[in-house]
Amino acid sequence: MAVWVDPDRALLRIEGTRAGGVLNGLLSADVTALETGGWGLSFVLTSKGRPVAVPRVLRLDDAFLLDVSRGAVPGLIDHFGTYLPPRFASVTALEDYRRISLLGPGAAKVAAEVLVPGSLFRVDRPAEEGGGADFYVPGHGPDQTAIESAALAAGGAVALADDYETWRIEQGIPRFGLDVTADNLPQETGLVPRAVDFDKGCYTGQEVVARIHYRGQVNRHLRGIRPLDPRSEAVLPHGTGLVREGRAVGFVTSWCASPRFGPIGLGYVRRELGPGDAIEADSETPTTCVVTEIPFTLT
Repeated sequence: MAVWVDPDRALLRIEGTRAGGVLNGLLSADVTALETGGWGLSFVLTSKGRPVAVPRVLRLDDAFLLDVSRGAVPGLIDHFGTYLPPRFASVTALEDYRRISLLGPGAAKVAAEVLVPGSLFRVDRPAEEGGGADFYVPGHGPDQTAIESAALAAGGAVALADDYETWRIEQGIPRFGLDVTADNLPQETGLVPRAVDFDKGCYTGQEVVARIHYRGQVNRHLRGIRPLDPRSEAVLPHGTGLVREGRAVGFVTSWCASPRFGPIGLGYVRRELGPGDAIEADSETPTTCVVTEIPFTLT
């Protein structure tokens, strides 16, 4: 179990007389169906169905919070500036808040025992996000110390950036700006089952997403990638090409050296390639890899 203070996340507050209805016209999830204290994943898309952001949407009594990658904020603010009517809803960046996560085995139990009086919100992470819990807390106060102390008392540790990146890749959690960009279609990312409501009605980018869902398919999918040789020390940077029988079939988006699994990564590969298929990394030191399911497992 580990504690992670995530500097990559930013928090936006959306409020106004018609905030829910306006957001529902911009997000792929049905945010009006969320109860107070509830949350869900969503896409914010361009009219061509390309991701502007992939926020976690949190519902308060009188507003919505969007937990987004910090790198997505400028584009998201521009997008809202174009499509969000200011008389119905406004956007405020909550600069003083940050996300603190308890991750790994036992994290959910410890999180349930931690009291964080200044916490704006708490989210129990689903299995698809590795389990555990996230707290949204003010930038100043005793909350982080309390969470760290609880984790340390239970035998956990404070995670460093490399630790978190390894855990994220092991869990197969895509990172916006790295594994998900404006070059992707939602169906390529594997997030559609959790982030898209096909019954809610119109939203920006819906036509593209619905057309693919009902009548089409995408040519590539996010998959796990690992060297065929478990003793390999391969390092495949972001963008490394993937080849099969001399044909380009994809590229690497994330890579790490996992203590449990050895060198592993995430990347996009052609839809016809599945778990167990061999591919070659187009790098200085050619490396035979195998496509895997995510999250990674020991079997």
